[in-house]
Amino acid sequence: MLSEEKIKKMIRLSDYENGQGSTDLKRVRYLKMDYVRLQVLKTVASVLLAFLLILGIVAVYNVDYILQNALALPLRKIALIGGGGVAAVCLVSIIVTCRIASKEYDESRSRAGEYEQTLHELMKIYDKEAQGQEETRL
Repeated sequence: MLSEEKIKKMIRLSDYENGQGSTDLKRVRYLKMDYVRLQVLKTVASVLLAFLLILGIVAVYNVDYILQNALALPLRKIALIGGGGVAAVCLVSIIVTCRIASKEYDESRSRAGEYEQTLHELMKIYDKEAQGQEETRL
């Protein structure tokens, strides 16, 4: 039997599942720390890949100078400065990613909690209807 309350809840659930809920429900399948770690891992991989690409571009641009002065270049100093810069950028990126991912997870968990509560209320309505139909059969 269709009721207005049941239809409203079903529409609300459907809207959530097809909209924001698609990402929220995927996100809350993880534990919070696992989700944050995954995002940090993606960030570190992206930063390192970007560093390697930039290093490659700079090397290609200055290939003439590098080949002419290969033995005279202070490689240790360049490596320390470059490594320190990458480490600093990685550290800042990790901190920002942790905060953003944690906030995203908390917001998703809150919305998913409302979704689960609405789903539970809908199941109660179905249970009441099923009990009512059993009583009318007897």
